[in-house]
Amino acid sequence: MRPLRSLPLRGAPRTAQSGAFLLEALIGVLIFAFGILGLVGLQAVAIRNTNDLQYRGEAVAIAGAAMGRMWTMDRTKLKGFYEGDKGSGGDGYLALVEAAERLPSVKDNDALAPTVTVVDGPSTTSQLVTVTIRWQLPGDTTPHQYVSAVMVGLN
Repeated sequence: MRPLRSLPLRGAPRTAQSGAFLLEALIGVLIFAFGILGLVGLQAVAIRNTNDLQYRGEAVAIAGAAMGRMWTMDRTKLKGFYEGDKGSGGDGYLALVEAAERLPSVKDNDALAPTVTVVDGPSTTSQLVTVTIRWQLPGDTTPHQYVSAVMVGLN
């Protein structure tokens, strides 16, 4: 019988694959990090939209309250009391400006001051009132606005 000898190992040398697993792991971590950054970006946009929605709701409430007060007053005094633009107008308009200053960037900014126009309606006892409320979020380049119109009086 012949003596047993050990067989030589065959295959690729280990030095050719050195670090391949580490490189795959690093690429996986990089892909995961980009995914997390994307989720953080989506969360930031969602928070910004929520803030805008909050301010839009406040603008709706401010305009609605002003128009509700317009329904209770004498129609002949409506134009002088409420009509105004860029921070100047009647007492009702100034109260509207004061309420609108709760919105961001409105205080001391005539470009974002509310606008109220009062024009004659379809009948002699009615008037069309348009209220525009503006605000601008910090960091935004363009202002947001809410416009509402109501027919005050009898048609």
